[in-house]
Order: sequence, then C-alpha cells, then structure tokens
Amino acid sequence: MKTVKTVCPHDCPDTCSIVAQVEDGRVISTKGDPAHPFTRGALCAKVIRYSERIYSPDRLLYPLRRVGAKGEGRFERISWDEALDEIASRLKQTIQEHGSESVYCFEGSGNMGIIQMNAHSPFFHKLGASQGRGNLCSPAADVGWNYTIGAMLGSRPESVKQTDLFLVWGSNMASSNMHMLAFFKEAKKHGAQMVVIDPYKNRTAKQADWYVPIRPGTDAALALGMMHVLVDEGLIDQAYIEKYTLGFPELSESLADYTPKRVEQITGVPAEDVKRLARMYGQARAPFIRIGIGVSRSRRGGMSIRTISCLPGLVGAFHKPGGGALMFTSGAFPINMEAIYRSDLLSKETRILDNVRLGYNLMNEDVSPIKCLFVTGSNPVLSCPDAGMVRNGLLREDLFTVVHEQFMTDTVAYADLVLPATTSFESFDVFKSYGHTYLQKAEPVIPPLGEARSNYDLYTALGRRMGYTEDIFSKPIRDLVWDLFPSLQTNETLRDDLQQGKTIELFNIDDAFADGFPTPSGKLEFYSEQMKKDGYPPLPTYLEVDEEEGDLHLLTPPAHFTLNTSFGGVEALREKEGKPTLQVHPVDAAVRGIEEDGWIEAYNQRGSVQLWARLTEEIPPGTAVAEGVWWSRDTPDQKPINLLTSDRLTDMGWGSTLHDNRIFIRKPLSKQTQG
Repeated sequence: MKTVKTVCPHDCPDTCSIVAQVEDGRVISTKGDPAHPFTRGALCAKVIRYSERIYSPDRLLYPLRRVGAKGEGRFERISWDEALDEIASRLKQTIQEHGSESVYCFEGSGNMGIIQMNAHSPFFHKLGASQGRGNLCSPAADVGWNYTIGAMLGSRPESVKQTDLFLVWGSNMASSNMHMLAFFKEAKKHGAQMVVIDPYKNRTAKQADWYVPIRPGTDAALALGMMHVLVDEGLIDQAYIEKYTLGFPELSESLADYTPKRVEQITGVPAEDVKRLARMYGQARAPFIRIGIGVSRSRRGGMSIRTISCLPGLVGAFHKPGGGALMFTSGAFPINMEAIYRSDLLSKETRILDNVRLGYNLMNEDVSPIKCLFVTGSNPVLSCPDAGMVRNGLLREDLFTVVHEQFMTDTVAYADLVLPATTSFESFDVFKSYGHTYLQKAEPVIPPLGEARSNYDLYTALGRRMGYTEDIFSKPIRDLVWDLFPSLQTNETLRDDLQQGKTIELFNIDDAFADGFPTPSGKLEFYSEQMKKDGYPPLPTYLEVDEEEGDLHLLTPPAHFTLNTSFGGVEALREKEGKPTLQVHPVDAAVRGIEEDGWIEAYNQRGSVQLWARLTEEIPPGTAVAEGVWWSRDTPDQKPINLLTSDRLTDMGWGSTLHDNRIFIRKPLSKQTQG
C-alpha cells in the first residue's frame, strides 16, 4: 500500500487536494489532503468514491470504430495506429474538399487541468479549424464582474471566517463550494449570520439564518433595490466612494426608479424584506457576498453579476477584514496561457462559432457546413441546450465525428471513432483554481487503464501524424509547466515546493485592491465607459426580456451527488441521487391535476421529458427545478432535461441561458414511466 497526492479535476471552485491509496497498481480509496490550506482534508460525496469512477464498467479502454447506425452505440475495437491514420486521412480529405473551417472541436470542462483542458488548442489552431467563443459555464459572469471590478479577483475566500454577514447569492455552496462554507461556519460561532438569496430552497438555503426567495433572473433588480435603500438611508461609506469608486453621482440618480415597492413587483421579494436586507448589509461590520455562477445563466446574466458586484463599493466592503465579494479567484494565477494556447498558430480569418449553439452549428444550412467534429472533455448530447437539435446534427451521415472520452456516454453513441481518455489519476497536469488561490501539481497515480491516452498525448500525436513540426507537438509535458509559469524559473523555493507536490501561492490576493482596482479608471466602476463603448448601458440596470410560452420557469442546477453528467457512471452515486426529478410547488401541481409525487411530463416547444414530480413548498410557485443532467439510460423515456432548454445566448460573453427557460407540466401521456 502506498499513498499518492493528486488533485480533483472537475469543474468545481474547490479544486481539492486528494490523497489516493494505491495497492498493486490499483486505487483502493481516496481521501482529502489535510495539508491543503483551503480544502483541509475534506472531500465531497462524489470524489470520496473516485475509485468507483476510475474502474466503472462504463470506462472506455480501447479505440473503437462505429459498425452500426449513428446513435446505436455499436463499435468494433481497432488499434491506435488505425485510429490516428484514419483521422489524419479524413482531416486532409475534408480540408481539401470543404476547407479547414469545416472542422470544429467542441471542448468542455471534463478535466480542469491547465494542460489537459487546453491541449487541443495548438492542433486546431494549426489546422485552421473553426474556433468557438463562449461556453456553457460562466462567460457572462466573467464579463459582468470585470466591467465593475476589472479582473477575476475578489476577497480571499478564507477571509469569510471574519465576516459578520455572509450573503450567498445564487450559490448552492453545500453541494458545489463546501470548503468555503466551512470557513464561514467558523464566523458563525462568533455570531455571524448567513442570508441566502436563491430561487429555491436548496441545501445551502436550508442552513441559512434567513432565506430570501427570488424570481429567477431578477437579481439585478434586487441589488438595485438594496442600493436605493442604502443611498436613501445614508448607509454608505462616502469617503470610500470618493476615493475608490467611479460614477456614484450617476448611479445615485438612476436608483430613483428602483424603490422597494417596484422591486417587489419585479422580484417577488416583499418591499419590507428589500429594506431589511439592505439595512443588514449597510449596517454590517464586514459584509461578504458570494456570487454563484447560476445567476449569470440567463439573458440578463452578465448585467446581474455586474450589478451585484457594485454593492461592496457602496459600503467599502473590500477594504474591511472579512468583507468584500467573490466571484472567481482565477486572476490570482499569473500564467502565460500562450505556452499551451498558441494563438500564433491561429489564422486571423478563422471562422468563429458560438459554442453554446452546437446543434444550430451542426444543422445551419446557411453557412459552410461542419463536416468533421471533435468532442473532447464534454458530453454535449446531454449537457448542451436544445439537445434535440444536437442529436439531429450528430445523426448527419455526412458528418465525421471523433469523441475522446473516458466513458460510454450518450455522445459516444453518435461517434464514428471513439478514443479512450485517461482520468486525471492516470495523467500529469498542473491545476489552478477559480475558488481558491493555490497552484497544485498532479503526477499520475496509476498507469493508464487499457490503452487510454491523455488529451496532451492525443493531440501531440495527431499533430505529428499531420506533419506539424512546431515544438508544442513534441515538447515533454513537464517542460510546459515552466513555460506556463515563468516566475517559477526565478523563484527556486516555489519551484522546488511545486515539484515536491506542495501547494504554492503565486499572488497575494489580500493586496489585490489595496491601492485601487484593475479597471481602466483604477477604481470600482459604477459607471463604465467601456460598457458604453461595447454597446451596453454604462450603469447597472435591470433588463426587460420577452418570455417564451410556458407556465413554469425551469431551473437546471447541478445535483448534489452526480454534479452534471460527470458522475453518471458511478452506480452508488446514482442510487443516492434517486430518480431524475422535477421539484414543483404543490399549488402548481394541483391546478394541473397532479395531487401527489409521481411521474409527470414536462414539455415545451422543443420537446417533452418524463420526470419524477416531487411536490414541495421549498420551490416557490411558478418555478420548477430539475437538479443534475441524467444519462439517458437512467431516464424513463431516454430523454435528457436539456431537450427543454434553449440555445439563446446571455446578454454578454456568449454564454448559456440554461436557467432561463419555461415549461408546461402534465400527467404522462404514455406508460413508459411504469416501473
């Protein structure tokens, strides 16, 4: 038995340090690393069972070629040489006949390691393939926050243990940010309060001192209502505003439209609660706001984040120990992404496609069609919006699809060639975080299972197969670390610590805003001239949008035990999650003749999905919540929840609007749900 330190690669802000126990080349168990200063020895319910994921019966171990119809999932085993030769041949033929823009890579966040997550970039840049912009996750949040703050930095997450008021805005931290929540519990011992603002009473809201339900997508209006009260009642730090912010006079004038009464009409939050919330915030010694990514996944998402992030500027929270706000910590890692991204290989004339609109990209007949699709680190048949269109696109007989994957997922069933991918336990990488400030290195814990290859090994091999001679296609992977972090070449102590597997910190986030903000003005910008140049309102505002047909507003947050689709191959976690469920308020169910928990059908103009209705008052009337994205095999009608979601884009950043959709519900029309 030996122990090996590694890192959780999944799309979660906590980026946990893991200690794996290995016996005879096999991972026996995983536990948290007590030496990590942020995760402190704790692992979530998913990663504590990681060995079951590694050795899942759904693991792909060998290259496969399709022998059945697309979507059937019938394949024959082939060798890596056969697979690489066929890919190189098809690419050359496709480019000759249709041009390089007919090739497109859809990448996801299946592995958040800096190298493995970006290893495809040099290959497709050199190839001249169509490039993607935006993603399913957080681009609107990035843009909205940066307009106000200037960089993906905020208050140190551990400092929340010093706060007296913790405002959790749209984040289910108990499921997706448990370690920061643990730091707050230290503050709670000294009387700190937690207020949760969220459209439904999730696991975190149940722990709150006060839960504030809000209509989905109306977050900016609530923030503006709080600002109205703060300014009207003098609960602001005038000296801080004058020294560290820009545009307060213009902001103050605009707040007249956001009285608590009007905000109640928009958000559903009673006017007296708007006042109470603002007073709590303005009177707190060191208020801390944790903003969740989910807030940004709507047509108002970027502006919502931009508006909430203005609140600390009114009370000087960023300069109070234990106060401030946090969206991401990504800016705490001074990194030379060009070392792996290699934009020098990218043609300026390359076509740009919206990643969120994969189905549209595959089916749009008005532009040059995609003829060759690569999927890496993602399961778009389940995770992409408008999943029905995605499936239709993948069924095209003239589309050659290559999927590099760890498991026999729904997307794999549509592939022409399937390439087995390593897990993070079987490959090398370095990991930054978007929820803490510590850089970590992960050596392979075990050799690759079967013939699995990492992203880096795959795309460097393909580059050589295509005859590319740039150094990135032959460079040893460990040498990339020093190219990514040039500062380590001159700091012997940090370099040695990282090589020894210790966590290191490259930037002191505590000093991030000591002398101002990294915006064009050097101040926290209530008024943004850059937003005006980019075609947006320069002041925070609430945007009106047209609603589609549907009785209920559908939310699709991550599930506690299975995240999105990443842990669908672990039977024990599926059992803990139970069934693919739609949580509905009893009043909404009753008016549709649904009197008790049971199978129902959710539908809209894009399709229908059968789910288990759980009637609960934890969901406000008018809202429905489906946690997680279940593999089709585990649903009664083999349909994913994203059949019902739109591929509309966010107001900024080309992100997904996965929390901005409407549905109807009814009793099932078929008997598929029996059993």
